[in-house]
Amino acid sequence: MRVVIADPPAFTPPYDHSLAAALARAGADVELVTSRFRFGAIPRPERYVRRELFYPLSSRLSSRSRVRLPVKVLEHPLGLLRLYATPADVVHMQWLTVPEADVRLLRHR
Repeated sequence: MRVVIADPPAFTPPYDHSLAAALARAGADVELVTSRFRFGAIPRPERYVRRELFYPLSSRLSSRSRVRLPVKVLEHPLGLLRLYATPADVVHMQWLTVPEADVRLLRHR
């Protein structure tokens, strides 16, 4: 079974890692789709693949940058499109960043 775990804003890397690794140990083919974590080291993938599809530019900008949030708003739907194109039997959305928009964009997933 192919499982995709999506944590677009990378709010919970330790939890994401634990869930992905446990599912992989149970026999699932797991991919964690997230963004670059800006606040330190993250666990190395164990039997799963991690791809940073969300916020490739804004996650590298300073939190004080005036353009970070507008860039992030523009990047979000692009990340969802990349997620939508990722083959999966199960998609687990860890966080809905913009629930109203995310539900519309992912409705037919």
